Amino acid sequence: MSSDPYSNNTDAEHHVQLSLAQTLCEAASTGVDTALAREILDQLVAYSDVHFLSEQLLMRLCSYPDYDDHLADHDRLMLKLEAARQRDGEEQTLTPPEAEAILALLAQHISTRDRRFVDFFRDWSRHATQVESVSGT
Repeated sequence: MSSDPYSNNTDAEHHVQLSLAQTLCEAASTGVDTALAREILDQLVAYSDVHFLSEQLLMRLCSYPDYDDHLADHDRLMLKLEAARQRDGEEQTLTPPEAEAILALLAQHISTRDRRFVDFFRDWSRHATQVESVSGT
């Protein structure tokens, strides 16, 4: 983990997302109670939605050049999650491959797009801090 607060907070949020997705995989593969699996999926959808929104606000704040592509990736992930939730709501249980695909998409997003954004944000934040120090504010 890095030493700046944003990266630490983001890493913690990503850990929660991945833990929920992993728990969803376990629920799908063991065939636990359908209501419990649905609750895990609902939590993952809600948590991801809030996390993505907060990331998007930060991206706008620092004029992140890859914002549109990153946003499109968030949209694809949310569509996948919402489709799984809708299917689950139709009393069709989430299959292990579907749950694993969600986990894989999240893990790939975090290790690529989010990692690039964290690096960009860290550099932007350092620069903004230096400018504040020089200007005396």
